[in-house]
Amino acid sequence: MSDTIKFFHPEETFLYFPEKSFCKVVFLKQQNCLILEIESTEDLDHLEEDSLQNEFPKVLFNVDDFPISFQNKKQLVAQTVEIPVGTGEVENEEGEMDEVFYTNLSVNDGDYELFNNIIKFNEDKNGDLRVFWTGEVDDFTEVSDEPMAFEIDCSLKSKKIEIID
Repeated sequence: MSDTIKFFHPEETFLYFPEKSFCKVVFLKQQNCLILEIESTEDLDHLEEDSLQNEFPKVLFNVDDFPISFQNKKQLVAQTVEIPVGTGEVENEEGEMDEVFYTNLSVNDGDYELFNNIIKFNEDKNGDLRVFWTGEVDDFTEVSDEPMAFEIDCSLKSKKIEIID
């Protein structure tokens, strides 16, 4: 199964390949939160010279501190997380409301809010967590005023970190 990131732009479909991915459930401010990051390679060898995608060589998707009811990554299997808007408001220690950004797309030097996010988690045949994420983002190419749909199909392989003394 191939890992891909696709944007459905009005002029062409942008195709990227995930290079790094990270998923974790953390306990933060008295609740369980999802952290998810998917970063593409800068490999654009599959493109024509005049492709609009050449101007946007790398993309980075983030979900930060989104409240969920699951306590760990294993509980995400066969679950769906919906994040309709990329921002929310939370009360800080002083009782004031702060805006928080749950979803983000970084492209070149710009950051874009993601909306209508549906993130489905499954397990592949090797037992690795797999994510299928769909949603929309403002057209970062500035060609259109219409939002662009995207989809990500990516394995979230567990990697062991070796500490060498």
